Amino acid sequence: MLNNDKIREVRQMEAFLRLEGKAREDFYQAKYDYYRRFNLGVLFASALMFFSLLVPDWQVYEQFTWRLLVIRSMVVIPLAVVVLVYRQTSNYRIMSVVSLLMVHAMIWGNIWAGSYGADQSYVNEGFLIMSFILLLASFSAPPLYAMVAQLGLIGNILLADQLYHYSNLDVILSFNIQVIILLALVDLIVTGFYYDHYITQRKLEFALFHDPLTQVFNRRQLHKIMGAGHDLSFMSPDIAIVIMDVDHFKLVNDNYGHDEGDRILQFVADCIRHSLRGPDLVIRWGGEEFVAILFDCQRDQAGLVAERIRSSVEKSVNGVCKITISLGVAIYEGGDCFETIKKADQALFVAKRNGRNQVVSYEDLDRDALNLDGYNRHVDA
Repeated sequence: MLNNDKIREVRQMEAFLRLEGKAREDFYQAKYDYYRRFNLGVLFASALMFFSLLVPDWQVYEQFTWRLLVIRSMVVIPLAVVVLVYRQTSNYRIMSVVSLLMVHAMIWGNIWAGSYGADQSYVNEGFLIMSFILLLASFSAPPLYAMVAQLGLIGNILLADQLYHYSNLDVILSFNIQVIILLALVDLIVTGFYYDHYITQRKLEFALFHDPLTQVFNRRQLHKIMGAGHDLSFMSPDIAIVIMDVDHFKLVNDNYGHDEGDRILQFVADCIRHSLRGPDLVIRWGGEEFVAILFDCQRDQAGLVAERIRSSVEKSVNGVCKITISLGVAIYEGGDCFETIKKADQALFVAKRNGRNQVVSYEDLDRDALNLDGYNRHVDA
């Protein structure tokens, strides 16, 4: 019988194997990002090891030649390519190929260096070491890339045999094929374990930037997007902000209980989500208030979207009681977006003061007629 942990691991592995499309791309990119610095460290360490093989070259072949020094020194070329590409891109496809090719370049260098010595007794150990390095370099790559890289090692063995005519080629191939299969399985297992970490991390990120009750974004998401300057102008040339408040929500809690009040908030959040367009954001601002950020949305469109939200909440059945919402709209003109949110909130105050269940645009307000004292009491409350 499998215990719960084993069952969870099996299900995680099955979920990883079923990944496809954008979800698969996102996962492999996250895997590369996680192992990126480790991958670079492995390549630097491998390059240092490749150069330091000058010492065993001298011991095995009982000679030191400038040719071997040149061959060992040439490892800086593929390493420089890796560093250059590393600085230019973080695309997992490109970096995986470049990293694994560097390891193969070192294998080719070892084959070349071996042509200057008669003793081939350590060739199997050399290929095994490079197979292990390929495994380490594959941590940041998809398993398919790792498998192809490992199979390429067989091609390198056959290439070396054309030069050296190994007397025990069958033994070398047999042993390395078994090791390659083992290491390919290890890489698949490592990827499966990372998937467990990936899912946990995604859940934590979701919890950090989403409201647990309504599943819409919380204020942290807005701060994450706009940065320290509270500026959203880089996101779109035309942005509108809508702030919404459930009318008489306290009566819902008093008459039906907080559990039903929570259902109402979830219902309102769903209505808002379904009324917005793809790039727009909906944020639970606090309590029964929500804020929507409408991108590529001009003034007349903003009013239409707000009215669509209001009508959806009023006409849809929520399973608790009939409710309405009031909405304030303001056009963002750059600078601190919290100033625009404040303007939208002033328009919301007017909507509530004038009878609720309506949309009011800040740009349509008579500034002299806006009772700021009343608004300040509304904010304090």
